[in-house]
Amino acid sequence: MLNSRYKNLLNQSALYGLSIFLMKGISLIMLPIYTSYLMPSDYGRLEVLVVFSNIVSIILGFGLIEALYRFVGLADGIEKKKLHASECLFVAGIITIISYATFHFYSKNLLIYLPGGIKENELYLLGVALSVGGLINIPLAWLRITDRAGLFFTVSMLKVLLQVSLTFYWLNKGWGITSILAAGAVSAIVVAIILCVIQLKETYISFSMKHLKHIIYYSGPIFIGGAATFTLSGMDRWLLAEHFGAIEIAAYAIAIKFALVPTLLIQPFTLWWFPKRFSVLKEQDGKNINAHFAVLGGILSVVICGAIGLLGPILIQYLTPKDYHTAIVILPWLLLCTLLKMLTDLLNLGCFVEKNSQVQMNINLIACGIGGLLLVMLIPVFKVQGALTALIAANMIRMGLFYYFSQKKVYLPYKFGYLYSAISAAIVVTWFGQIS
Repeated sequence: MLNSRYKNLLNQSALYGLSIFLMKGISLIMLPIYTSYLMPSDYGRLEVLVVFSNIVSIILGFGLIEALYRFVGLADGIEKKKLHASECLFVAGIITIISYATFHFYSKNLLIYLPGGIKENELYLLGVALSVGGLINIPLAWLRITDRAGLFFTVSMLKVLLQVSLTFYWLNKGWGITSILAAGAVSAIVVAIILCVIQLKETYISFSMKHLKHIIYYSGPIFIGGAATFTLSGMDRWLLAEHFGAIEIAAYAIAIKFALVPTLLIQPFTLWWFPKRFSVLKEQDGKNINAHFAVLGGILSVVICGAIGLLGPILIQYLTPKDYHTAIVILPWLLLCTLLKMLTDLLNLGCFVEKNSQVQMNINLIACGIGGLLLVMLIPVFKVQGALTALIAANMIRMGLFYYFSQKKVYLPYKFGYLYSAISAAIVVTWFGQIS
């Protein structure tokens, strides 16, 4: 059983991994170009927009991906799976219409809530890309569920090539930040159209008030809890920019880019495993298989974080101007935050098997409330050090709560021996990265 799953994992992972790294890793791949074209103050403004996009994408996502995994994963028969997928796409389409109208008519009004001197056209272009996000994410999730890594890769490559080529073209014309945002908007629209056509040919579009109520009932608490996680994925930079200006967060933003690399590199595994773990749980040895692959994912996460801790400082020195090199000392602590988040996602299955998602919402609200309070208290006094302390504390609380309640709902026989050894090795190599 495990051997066949490993074979499937290896066959699918290479394409998923390259696809996701290219799609989500563009900002890292293009880092030397961005930092050569943009001053630290400009890069800081771009980071404010990235933070804004993080929270808005959570809101517009509305927990639909998690709902898709849950309802499709536990559905019996391909027709029921197609039905749930089509209903999730329908909800995503409604969200797209509402969100685009909001950015089209009210971008100027929203500017007063953004620090860093953001311009109206910049916010509008970002809003266009964010609005169609659901029409990209739902079809991509459907491709993952139906094991079509090849098509997933093809569409992803199209988006990357289009976005990179347009960014280069407009940067050379002197458009600055606008070139990055415009390229993102155009590529998002093109890919959203292609993916929607692909899914609609298979699932069509369905509307069932009964099923939609179930989706919303499941997604709503995830959406609320996800929105609360803004405190752990953006509020730090928001407060730093508000208190100390956009320049202050430039090096911090560079460190974040490298700290997010492990989440990209682990996605070949998670994109293969997360859509399957619910259906696997229904199998005869489902609990043992789930425990095995969760720990395997944890070990991979630790190894990847250790590798970035060792190589990240070298890459920061090589890829960025000297003004950004203070990111090196920040990196290990942000990697710790990333690792805590990755382990939380791997060890939380029990919290997602119920028909409602109240537990996830409550855990996120508690952990993120504590994190937000610590950020507000510590950043004005300790700046970056205060932000790091708050984030680490909140992520540790969040992981502990998810693990406890997940095991309480569905006990999985985890074997953590190799994971502990991997953590020890990662600490050592990260230390070598700082002194080298």
